[in-house]
Amino acid sequence: MESALDDPLNWTDADQERALRAIAPWYDLDFGPLTDDVEMLLELAAPAERVLELGAGSGRIAVPLAEAGCRVTAIDSSDGMLAAGQARMREAGVHVVRADMRCLSIGGAFDLVCFGLSTFQHLLRRSDQLAALQSARRHLADNGRLLIDWTAPRPDDLDPTPSPMQLEWLREAPTGELVTKSAAQELALDRASGSPLDRALAIAWITYQYDAVNESGLLRRSLARFPLRINLTAGEMAGLLFESGLTPTQWFGSWQLDEVGDGDRLIVLAEAAG
Repeated sequence: MESALDDPLNWTDADQERALRAIAPWYDLDFGPLTDDVEMLLELAAPAERVLELGAGSGRIAVPLAEAGCRVTAIDSSDGMLAAGQARMREAGVHVVRADMRCLSIGGAFDLVCFGLSTFQHLLRRSDQLAALQSARRHLADNGRLLIDWTAPRPDDLDPTPSPMQLEWLREAPTGELVTKSAAQELALDRASGSPLDRALAIAWITYQYDAVNESGLLRRSLARFPLRINLTAGEMAGLLFESGLTPTQWFGSWQLDEVGDGDRLIVLAEAAG
């Protein structure tokens, strides 16, 4: 029997938590400098609006929204990620809830529900995608909006040639350590045939490696490998939304809200149908 390290569809919640615990200590150092998507959400969410972020992680998006006056509830199922940002989120007034976005039932209605920065691509199975979207719909207020932001498909997404581990950055951590991040991507293949597991699914293995060196030259390494849905098209997303009782209202291709095709993102705003 293939393990989760061979077949991403055997990937479990425990496997995901193990990967996220490896990433969590470095998440803010890695993604903290990214602010364009935060600025987009600050433009879309008016102060005092009730915002629900699904897959909030360490609060990179939730905290600035709360500081801007939004009433933010942050949902994540990862103890590791929540522990990394819980103090900062609580200080900013974010209501933090450890819960699974696929079966969420926290009461209340929200003006904006969002899946930020490719969070939706961690949902590998159609059943999980639909469950998460239905959770989002249940928590939308009248006239509430759903936002989903993910990486636009690329022409080489189905190239079976693995990308080598490549250095992405060198930064200094708050601890004074010098940290490098390297990353690689490899299309998930069927072991017997060597072809993609499912061209419609297009799942890739993503590997992150963080190496931190302190003043004494001591190296500590964190390694995380996890599956991610790639090649998720606007058409597929529209079908998922309609099946979940949601209607797309606007599409964008970048965090600057350019037209689809003018950037490397796909962003959809949707509302409850009917």
